[in-house]
Amino acid sequence: MTYVKKSHTKLYLAIILAIILIGAAAGAAFVILSAPKVAVGVNVGDTFTYSIKGVVQLTGLNAVPSAGFDIYNQTDYYKVTVTNINGTNVSLDTTWRFLNGTELNRPQVIDISNGNKTDSNGFWGLYPANLKISDLLRPQGYDAKTVNNTYSYTYTSGARIRDFWFINGEFSDINDPTGSTLMYDYRNIYFDQTTGILVKLEDIQYFNNPERQETITWTLTNSSVWQV
Repeated sequence: MTYVKKSHTKLYLAIILAIILIGAAAGAAFVILSAPKVAVGVNVGDTFTYSIKGVVQLTGLNAVPSAGFDIYNQTDYYKVTVTNINGTNVSLDTTWRFLNGTELNRPQVIDISNGNKTDSNGFWGLYPANLKISDLLRPQGYDAKTVNNTYSYTYTSGARIRDFWFINGEFSDINDPTGSTLMYDYRNIYFDQTTGILVKLEDIQYFNNPERQETITWTLTNSSVWQV
């Protein structure tokens, strides 16, 4: 009688595959369990109204404001209304009203977990609720920006906690092949901790050639959630 050695290759492959699948499942479960929870702090029907102002300081020879900068000082108000909430996706209706009575209406949907927006140039100032110092602004995003500070701010209706973060950047003019024409951008962003909504933005841009400084300030002036 001839004996042939039995191969265990298929058995080994089955065991290895099972181990891989179990490991993948465990890893997925860990990711789900460890993912930061993202809470929406606004409600459908909430409204937030802002003033927008622009200030220019021209110090260089032949310096002029950036094209379109005067639009900020033609603003009557900018109003944001929450129209729908689906998970971490918040739908907004925005109205930019000008002093001449005209309006620019644009819808926006923003995923507060990662910052993704349907309108890349639309309103972006909404974050998850109840963020603390060092918490990620976009818990499931990729920019790794965090809350720098929190503090109490007194409104007409009483004190509320504000969160704060800032970002600085240096940019070169693509039209200057030497790379020596620069713009320095300094942004301070303040938002309400409970709702996650923007309450103030200071955007300071300094240009070196020709020298000028442009400052854009957004300030919350009215809200249906609390008395500003």
